[in-house]
Parts: sequence; C-alpha cells; structure tokens
Amino acid sequence: MKNKIIDSIGKIDDDMIESVDALRQSKNKRSKTKWIKWVAIAACFCLVAVGSINTLQRFDYLKGAGCSATPGTIVDGSYYYKVDHSGVWKYADGVNEKVLNTYWEDGGWLVNESGLYYSCGKNVYRMDLDTLERNKIFSTSEGTHIGFDLTQDGNVIVTVYDKNARFKYQVLVNGRDGGVIEQLTDKISYDSNTPLYTKVHYQIGESEIELVQVGGDDRTPHYMPTENGVSLLPEGRWVSNYGYEHVEGVVSFDVYQEGREVREDSEMLIVFADGKTVLEPKYNNYGGAIGHILLYVDFNCKDNFGSNGNGIRCYDTDSEEKWQLTIDAESEFYEFTNDDQMLYSCVPWSEEQTAWKIVYEDNRPVSLRLIDSNIIE
Repeated sequence: MKNKIIDSIGKIDDDMIESVDALRQSKNKRSKTKWIKWVAIAACFCLVAVGSINTLQRFDYLKGAGCSATPGTIVDGSYYYKVDHSGVWKYADGVNEKVLNTYWEDGGWLVNESGLYYSCGKNVYRMDLDTLERNKIFSTSEGTHIGFDLTQDGNVIVTVYDKNARFKYQVLVNGRDGGVIEQLTDKISYDSNTPLYTKVHYQIGESEIELVQVGGDDRTPHYMPTENGVSLLPEGRWVSNYGYEHVEGVVSFDVYQEGREVREDSEMLIVFADGKTVLEPKYNNYGGAIGHILLYVDFNCKDNFGSNGNGIRCYDTDSEEKWQLTIDAESEFYEFTNDDQMLYSCVPWSEEQTAWKIVYEDNRPVSLRLIDSNIIE
C-alpha cells in the first residue's frame, strides 16, 4: 500500500503541483491583504477621531460651557468682541467682520491701539488692526503655559508658568517687532505669595501707581497705593494686590480698614487717567466711565428699566449726583463696555451683543438710543 501511494505521488503532474502551490500562496496573500486593509481602516478612524477632538478643542467646543456673551473692548470707535466657537469679531459703523478665528487662538486675546494680541500654545502674536497681518512677537520652550498683559506704550508683559517644575516669571516684550526688552520678575516659586510685577504696578493715563507693602503678612499682605512715592490713602487703610481696570482711564481697588470688614462698610479707591483720585463707599461695582462720571448696572431699578429689571445708572464724582439713563427699547442689562459715544451690553445667559448710542444733554449722558439689538446677526 505504501509503495502504491509513493508510486501515485510520483505520477502527479508538475503543472498540477505548481497550480496547487500558486493557489495556496494566493490564499495567504488575500488573507494578509485583508489584515492590512482592516489595519489601515482602523488607523484612518483613529486619525479622524484625534483630528475631530483637536478641532473641537481649537474651536472651544470641549470647554463644557454654552455660548455666552462677555463684554468686548472699544478701540478707536470699533468694538472688538469674542463669539464662542467662532472667533474675535469687529463691529464698526453697523458692519460686522471676523478678524480672528478661534482655531488660531487658544490662550486669550487682548486689543488696544497697537494691535490685537493673542496666544496660541506658548506663543504670542500681534495682528495689525488695519491690514490684519500678523507676526509672532514671543515664543518660549520653557514652562507649561503662558499669560500676557498689554501696556499703554504698545508693549506686552508675558508671564511664563511651569506647573510641573513649579516656577513662574514675567518679561517685557516689544509689542510690535517682538524680542524681550527686560525681565520684570525673576523666576519665583509657582506657589509663592511674592507678587508678580503686574500685581503691584498699574498705569492709567499719565498716572503710574505702585503698591508698596505696609503691613500684613506673606499670606495676606497689606499694600499702600502710591504715585511718585506719595500715598493715595489715609493712614490705616490698605488695598490688596488685585486692582482692576474697567475701561481706559479708570482703575479701582477695594479698600480695607481694621474693624470695617463688612461689605456695607467697605470703600473703593478710584483713580482716573487725569490723576484724580476718589475714595467712595463701595455701593456698586462700576462698569465704565465717561470723564469723571462712573457708570454701573443698577439691579434694583424703579422705573424705565430693562426687561430683567436692571438699568444703567450714572454717578458724577465731581457733583456727587446720581441718575439713571433712560432707554428707548426693552432690553436686558448685566454687563457692558462703553466709550463716550457708544455702549455695548450683554448678558451671560445669551450670546447677543446689543449696541446703544449714548445721548447727551448739557454735556452729560442722559439716555441710551438702541442702534442694534444683536450685532451678531
């Protein structure tokens, strides 16, 4: 039997053997091809998923918040504001124009007469307001993230943070051509209570204010605001190192005093661009100014109020008079930005931005005339 099998095998035609071998190789090749195909398809899905997540992040869809409006900035009569998932827009003379796509900005933006500045990664860019041309003015390989502030003379203060190596520092950067001008704060501990340069230096118009520590401790320091070495507060009062600027030409500080920690007893130091200082009871958070007149949202209006019961009131720091701005259309008021001609209002529960014309009588603002109920449309 064994010999018969061997004899039969020996009679198998060579062409038949080659045909069977080719068929076997073809099956292996098809199996390998299928495997490669499915691996390629899986890789494509991974690339699409990663790309989609990156795009959602770059268009801020993964921040966990819906579309809500925040006040923008007025520069030379043009209003610059951010629209979530879209970018920075410019509104001027009734015309809307997108100037910066959200995809290119992931760390914040600021604008002044020198340009529109924004960060992406650990880089800071400047965009020319007329040509919309942009250039990189700062880049670093250090740190985990950065922040920046604008100076009145057209430069930029960049803060470099490293939450892993636990340090931070600040540098002054040429706001037009780039390049570090000087180091403002040396590297200090990420958790240090030592204030950065921008937390103790403020410039408003011609006024340069420096906060000098006069008491407290490392955890809760007490600062005296000074100008050219002269104290701006009576002895026994102090501020924290958190001043905030409402609009161009106004900066204010919460003022503290022993035995007067209750809000009803608190005060506010207000410094105007022309050097005038006012120490006032802190009745409201002032949101804007026209000269020495402070504007704020009144959340308890009695008449001619917005649809949510709020309105805009004025306080003349020279005459100490207070009055409410009348409006010619129903609207909601919560936050706003203004110059001496226009006021733009918005609420955090909507993406709408409303444009108002400020109307004057006897050189003082008396009313708001609706220009556009939603400039985004």
